[in-house]
Amino acid sequence: MPCVEAGTPAGIGYPCDQEMLRRLVFAGVGLAVMLAASRGSAFCRTTTSQVPAGYDPTVHGCWPQGTPLAWHGGSAPYGVASAASKQVALADAVRISDLAFSAWNDVGCPGTPGMRAYDDGPIQMLPDGSDCMSSNTCDARTHDVVVFDDTTWPHDDPANTLALTTVTYGVDDGTIFEAYTEVNTAQHAVTAQEPPPANEYDLQAILTHEAGHFFGLAHATDTKSIMYAFYRAGATKLTSDDEAGFCAIYPPGSAQPKGCACGATTGGPGGLAALAAGLLAAIAALRRRVR
Repeated sequence: MPCVEAGTPAGIGYPCDQEMLRRLVFAGVGLAVMLAASRGSAFCRTTTSQVPAGYDPTVHGCWPQGTPLAWHGGSAPYGVASAASKQVALADAVRISDLAFSAWNDVGCPGTPGMRAYDDGPIQMLPDGSDCMSSNTCDARTHDVVVFDDTTWPHDDPANTLALTTVTYGVDDGTIFEAYTEVNTAQHAVTAQEPPPANEYDLQAILTHEAGHFFGLAHATDTKSIMYAFYRAGATKLTSDDEAGFCAIYPPGSAQPKGCACGATTGGPGGLAALAAGLLAAIAALRRRVR
């Protein structure tokens, strides 16, 4: 089966081309499926297996099925949509996005983690989900976007969701190819101020949580964690379990070189899929939608 050479600055190796794309979007408690790295850990990893409806990791622990997701290549780009928001100017949105990703980039494992996200600059044209129908058309440089949905929230869910990150990955090995973050400014007032004024949501807290999903973490079992499913104002400092989760996915020396990540498969063709996970403002039920 032919391979597509990895040509992005992030060094992402695409599996094989001519693959069919499946997209699954989840919203609600749990949202993404999870995997515990070890007993006693509060962090959970997003995996290729969907979580059952109503599953609560704070009660039952991390969902143990599926292959855990991760970026490969040592780095991945992100950018803020140049239109930003009526509520948050582009300069503030970029500054806060950089702070959110830096919280994870600066984790010591000990040693230098095997992964970093870097700001690739504002993105002028928003990607269309239909242009990522096979692995060779999924370009992290144009798809890893932080978007503010000012006009309408395009997701049909009762979750009162503050933000949602959709991660596209290879179903065979869990390689992440894209991460698309949406902030729900259509239904919620967000602010760049620290601490946030009353009745407004803290954008830095929101994006620090979403950056965890970008890297492959799911909702945590610990209510004090940055990756806890529900919003907490001022929650911008990673806990020791958040850091342990990041280091479990990207230990020092784990960066993979650029090149083809294609491998032989059995039992049918490979493919891509997408999971979405986000930060909630209120208790919600799990919903599934196929795009």
